[in-house]
Amino acid sequence: MSPVTISRAGLRQIIGRQPEAQALVSAFVDALDATVSIEDAEGRLLHGEIDSSSTGERFAVRHGDTSLGFVTGPERTRAVATLLEHLAQRESERKALGAEVLHLYREINLIYSFSEKLAALLDLERVAALTLQEARHLIVATDGVVMLLDQASGALTSVAGFGDELTRLEGFHRGHGIVGAVAATGIGEIVNDVDHDPRRVTSQTTLKALICAPMKVGERVIGLIAFGSAVPMAYTAAELKLVNTLALQTATAIENARLFERTIQAAQEREQLLALHQAAELARAKLESEMKLAARIQADLFPAQLPRPEGYQLAARNRPARRCGGDYYDALSLIGPEGDDRLLLCVADVSGKGLPAALLMSNMQATLRALLGRIPSLPLLAGHAGDLLYAATSPEKYVTAALAELEPATGRLRFVGAGHLDNVILRADGSIVSLASTGAPLGLLPPGLPYGETSEVLHPGDALVLYSDGVTDAQGADDEEFGEPRLHDILRSVAGQPTEVIIDRVFAAIETFVADTPQFDDMTMLVVRRSVGA
Repeated sequence: MSPVTISRAGLRQIIGRQPEAQALVSAFVDALDATVSIEDAEGRLLHGEIDSSSTGERFAVRHGDTSLGFVTGPERTRAVATLLEHLAQRESERKALGAEVLHLYREINLIYSFSEKLAALLDLERVAALTLQEARHLIVATDGVVMLLDQASGALTSVAGFGDELTRLEGFHRGHGIVGAVAATGIGEIVNDVDHDPRRVTSQTTLKALICAPMKVGERVIGLIAFGSAVPMAYTAAELKLVNTLALQTATAIENARLFERTIQAAQEREQLLALHQAAELARAKLESEMKLAARIQADLFPAQLPRPEGYQLAARNRPARRCGGDYYDALSLIGPEGDDRLLLCVADVSGKGLPAALLMSNMQATLRALLGRIPSLPLLAGHAGDLLYAATSPEKYVTAALAELEPATGRLRFVGAGHLDNVILRADGSIVSLASTGAPLGLLPPGLPYGETSEVLHPGDALVLYSDGVTDAQGADDEEFGEPRLHDILRSVAGQPTEVIIDRVFAAIETFVADTPQFDDMTMLVVRRSVGA
């Protein structure tokens, strides 16, 4: 995913318009116990006070090449600048995700439509022309050509094209020039500086950039598709992947057209295509089996049965965006320092998705359970877990987590939010109590950073609602997010209801909101409700 560039006003937007980010920064600054001021790129104060006599250091907050502002304070406040850069990166990735999902959907729709149209064609030239026509919807080019390879002579001959450059050039040959190299190796290429490529064989072209993919049947190259630009262009790997996909489908369609014309060789060629199809189906079936196994293993990491403390109801649900997800929930019984029964509750969200996130999720579960009972307080538990994850994972891997410790006998609740979005307590009267983050994400920053703690009490009829950002970030067809206000309205409408009913209503509302829009993030919710009279 390519992050969206954050503007110079981005820091002001993050701190001033995002309550959860503002609360996280405030909690982080308070935890550092230092005088800190935060300014935007124009020097406007966003947090703290500007002390002209201060001797503190000034740390820049950057996103890529953009300066977002400055943090002023003692050396240890450098971590505040690091946290702000992380929040800017997260905002950039969140904005980019919607655009990327839409672009991927358009690619899939193009490929699907292209396949349907190809299926109705048995004329070689019409197949080639359709390929160029469809590709131009997503590939920016001034020139394009489909060439067929003569297996005996190695000559490449144009059968369809547009523009003034590629179509008029002659003498393309396997192994000769940039295009010929693709035909020889069977590997697609991007050349964004044609003028300086040593394989260039003619000075009679104004093309500045070229993207070329082989059309292959099995391992045999039957031709190629090339797009060029007479103006400077930076073609990407994603565009080459799309051209490769179109080339594969076009190759099959062209071969079908040839088979139709060469009825004598039809049986042999058809057997080859069938073998390729069977191999693809076998590979798909094997991958499907492996993914099912991985999903089953991950499902086994969730609690098989939630604890049932007297006077309380518990329910939880996880819906991964892919076969394997990066969200995690747990509910663990433990004994407090004074021998009293306690309940440790957790909802965590691992950075990334798919199998890598699932692996980090299993690491998080193992870390939490290994520390259970050995650490005397919730803030220390979060700190130790974060230190272990930081040592065991790469810098871009981290976990946001909501950790809660409940004393069932009294209803006393302690809460630590590790870079997690605000979770809530739903009071019996329908009022909402926000539980803001009290520290940085686990594994993101170097060891030794403290975590704060929030204390509340679950009264009879109250419910603790922990959830991941996949709940509030769920998007409809117009890219609008489900959002915190909608979630709070639904929770108010089910105040006093059983935990399963609360989760059912929330997930049903999200399904109605997103309609047919594909789910792009894992969704997890855990609800603990104290019974009336308990």
